[in-house]
Amino acid sequence: MSQTMPEPPARPGTDNAAGPARRAMMRWAWRLFRREWRQQLLILALITVAIAATIIGAGIASNTPPPRNATFGGANHTVVLPGKDPNLAADIAVIGSHFAQVSLGSHPNSVRNPNRGRFAPRNPAPQVIEEKDIASGSSTPITLRAESPSGSFGSSTLSLVAGSYPTGPNEVALTNQVASLYNVGIGGTWHAAGRAWNVTGLVENPDNLLDEFALVAPGQLQHPTSVYILFDAAPGAVSSYTFPEGAVVQVPPPGTSGISPAVIVLVVAIFGLLLVGMVSVAGFAVLAQRRLRAIGMISALGATDKNVRLVLAANGAVVGVLGTLAGTVVGFAAWFAYVPRLRASVGHSFDEFSLPWWTIGTTAALAILTAVYTARRPARLIEDIPVIETLSGRPASPKTARRTAIPGAILLFGGGYLLAFAGGWGATGTSNNLHLVGGLAAILIGTLLIGPFCIIVLAALASHAPIAIRLALRDLVRYRARSGAALSAISFTVVIAMLICVLAAARYSDAVDYFAPNLPSNELILYTPAGAQGAGLAKSVCNLQQSSAASMARYEATANSIASTLHSSDVLTLETASGPLLQTINRGTDVGQPYIGTPQLLEHYGISPSAVSSKAVLLTSRAGLSGTPSLQLHLGCSFSSKCPPRTCVANPNIQILSSLPADKSEPNLMLSTNTVQKYGLHVTPAAWLIQTAQPLNPAQINGTRERAAAIGMTIETKNGDPSLSELDNAATVAGILIALVVLTMTVGLVRTETSRDLRILSAAGATSTARRTITSATASALGFLGATIGTMVAYLAALTYFRSQLSLRLSHVPVLDIVLIVIGLPVVAAVGGWLLAGREPSDIAHQPIE
Repeated sequence: MSQTMPEPPARPGTDNAAGPARRAMMRWAWRLFRREWRQQLLILALITVAIAATIIGAGIASNTPPPRNATFGGANHTVVLPGKDPNLAADIAVIGSHFAQVSLGSHPNSVRNPNRGRFAPRNPAPQVIEEKDIASGSSTPITLRAESPSGSFGSSTLSLVAGSYPTGPNEVALTNQVASLYNVGIGGTWHAAGRAWNVTGLVENPDNLLDEFALVAPGQLQHPTSVYILFDAAPGAVSSYTFPEGAVVQVPPPGTSGISPAVIVLVVAIFGLLLVGMVSVAGFAVLAQRRLRAIGMISALGATDKNVRLVLAANGAVVGVLGTLAGTVVGFAAWFAYVPRLRASVGHSFDEFSLPWWTIGTTAALAILTAVYTARRPARLIEDIPVIETLSGRPASPKTARRTAIPGAILLFGGGYLLAFAGGWGATGTSNNLHLVGGLAAILIGTLLIGPFCIIVLAALASHAPIAIRLALRDLVRYRARSGAALSAISFTVVIAMLICVLAAARYSDAVDYFAPNLPSNELILYTPAGAQGAGLAKSVCNLQQSSAASMARYEATANSIASTLHSSDVLTLETASGPLLQTINRGTDVGQPYIGTPQLLEHYGISPSAVSSKAVLLTSRAGLSGTPSLQLHLGCSFSSKCPPRTCVANPNIQILSSLPADKSEPNLMLSTNTVQKYGLHVTPAAWLIQTAQPLNPAQINGTRERAAAIGMTIETKNGDPSLSELDNAATVAGILIALVVLTMTVGLVRTETSRDLRILSAAGATSTARRTITSATASALGFLGATIGTMVAYLAALTYFRSQLSLRLSHVPVLDIVLIVIGLPVVAAVGGWLLAGREPSDIAHQPIE
């Protein structure tokens, strides 16, 4: 019998050895992750946060915009008839009948019904909705609405929350806001419009949760303010029809042609993954260095460069997949928990599963690819190291940083060029948007690329430094693969934080289109009917209805009584004149209607009348208003760009008084008494500003509103608009915290790689002070360099973007935030490094091959 010779064992590198070699490398990668998962915990956390933030951001961005036809209920046309139409009932009947016939017979979307031999409507019949505005004593208007819940179109804008819909006379259903405002519930009695209504239920408008209305049954509303007729019809059928005089035809706004919110979220997620990638490069590089001798050993046993890349890539894939899965779980859990609050914030309902799934899927795939790529990157360095040197465990020599510095500089200057031609603040158009997005992307990527090159600066600083600091700085240069990536991540974070601060300052520094919180939480303004018009709470500031002396006395007595109820004696009368309005011609913006700078008002804010210039026409705390061109102060209601001298003051003299309040609804813009006397303006009280010792609570606000509504007055209290300091502080703190996390990880990686050096220093007699100094210097150097680069790049972007608006947009420099980032970040990093270091390293020993 012939014997079969056994096959020779597969030699490493041949095809028949590829399968077992890959499996062996995969098993080793899995053991590598299980053994050193703590060293990869930060990378896992960053990927988890990136995926979770993408899910939440995608949900917010895609569901924040209101429905395009929210006020139309799905109809493609709405006709609004004024309530004062003398033939209102007949006009409603004629319009409804005409467009009902159009939808039955001549509409292009109608289809023939084979059972009846006629055209059956595909479009629903027109629906009539009646509305009437009622006074509530609040700055937010309330509408009494007569609408059928089973209507053809309005049913999509009407939803029952609790109870039942009203069906008969004197029955009403309220929204939650109205029920809370009047402190009435289901089964209670609501007094409004001169009648007593029985509350049968709670309703809402799913497309506009901020819509405050009271629903009554059709036919129960007498003398409506306006009537809406909703219907579907072809544009030709509408244009050829002659509507009654005073009727207004409306169509839903066209869909937005700008960049999709899902695309914006994807771009932001990509930049976030760039930050994750920078940190991951450092983390995987240290892991590769820790395994350098083991990699040299398997290379000596016949493993190819492809096998080495495979084990590192597999380790990155494990980290990426686990981080993505964890981020998905955390992201969806947070999203479903946040949906109720988001609905309340955006003011409309939506399906919680209405998400841009392609954005989430793309981000998840990119996260895994980022982890794989950054894990494979150290393999390129290891491939160039001879096997003998890998067995020694020595780190590879750092490559020159010019490879990334030159592209980084090109991207920075190219991004600045694109931003310079983006049109500045307020510019619109596809070209400007592309310049803006492209410029920001180029600058952010350029910031990531110049980090390793800037590490070289530390080598020059190390020449004359003490020995401990010199060692720390030279270690950063020596281990540039880790420190350069970390510096890029820190700079990237600081750029984002500083851009938020600069853009917020640019928005808040606009003295013309003024934006600020309206009032402090302990202040309340009580407006007369004419004062509410002047403050913008009504529809017109011209032809103000002046109150009689008796009414004015009653308003003042009510204000004093309310102040007494609130235990306040701080009541300030705000006076105004009928007509004065400040405008800017070149921007077409109303700056505001000023109050009168009476001696009592000036004294309230600690301003002496002698401090007011006799030439001043306007007094304000808005610092940028005095330099605004083309300002016109109209003293009547005849607005004209010619500005006739008798009724208009062109480029009025403005005096800045920093002692005046800065909140939007407070008296931050006033006419001087000299101007009032010169033009003979009639002055009358418009409002009373009441300041309390403690913030107002809901019960006090509701009680005040009811008392004000009883005599036709209106109140205003603090809204939710944030202040500039709140935005700046949030951005600064977030930027510093993220940078500190990156710093902590980087310092730990660098100090891990230099653990043998620390052992030698300890053996040579180095104390804990020296070890603390090394760690502290490492952290502070990276922090200071990253904060400086990030701040400079952010201001490069701001200066180029606002190049034609520098005096307007960059007049306010966030000095405190710059100091906190540039100085506070390295100081906190130095203190943290000093406190967390100092532990004596273990004894000198050979690093085991695992």
